[in-house]
Amino acid sequence: MALSWSGRRQLMYYGVAAIVALVFVWGVWNSFFNTAPTCFDGKQNGDETGVDCGGSCALLCQDQARAPTVLWSRAFRTGASSYTAAAYIENNNPGAGARAVQYSFQLFDANNQLIVERDGTMDLPPVVDIPVIETGINTGTRAVARTLFAFSAVPVWEKVPQQNYVIPAITQPQHAADYSSLSATIQNSSLSDAQNITVAAILYDESGTARAASKSVITVPKRSNAPVVFTWPFGVDTSGGPIVKAEISILPSF
Repeated sequence: MALSWSGRRQLMYYGVAAIVALVFVWGVWNSFFNTAPTCFDGKQNGDETGVDCGGSCALLCQDQARAPTVLWSRAFRTGASSYTAAAYIENNNPGAGARAVQYSFQLFDANNQLIVERDGTMDLPPVVDIPVIETGINTGTRAVARTLFAFSAVPVWEKVPQQNYVIPAITQPQHAADYSSLSATIQNSSLSDAQNITVAAILYDESGTARAASKSVITVPKRSNAPVVFTWPFGVDTSGGPIVKAEISILPSF
């Protein structure tokens, strides 16, 4: 029996409503069960090589990240009862950095007895060579014979695109004849401010042994220069020979 005009119209309404309902149900099902892989969903999916790490994710998987290497650590007397401790770290993960990594310096006397421990937290920027410097360490009347540096936690490495940080240039380095002071101009030619960068200075004798260290944290506005000065008013240890090299490093924030 042929449907009346009103019946056909009513059937069309029902058909449209059914299609709308099916589209809605499909959308809900797809959002719950076919969510696109992300680096924050707690699952290993997409091109990840671990859970939310590796592949296109910013985080490096712990089994793929390489531990930083401590090349050397030393302490330098800066007063009657104070020392500066320094260590030189090699970042073995090119293009990656780690934030808020805990570390410690331990200073020992000639009898291998611990004098003092200084804890700290630092960012490991995406550069190869990273100096770590702690100033103003009080040792009382005891002399430091050995220094140990170690990380207190495993760094969590993440890929850092180069455009995410600015490394200014070092120009016009100058030093006193006896290396009791060292100065330079930090030049930022980029269109972004270089904020809270650490500028580190290390003096070396003719055998390549570090004999003094210091650091300064500065901000250099975009397309601008800033001076930095390091001084060692109590002198520099030259027992291993004269100071022949002054190294200035810039560690960017990221």
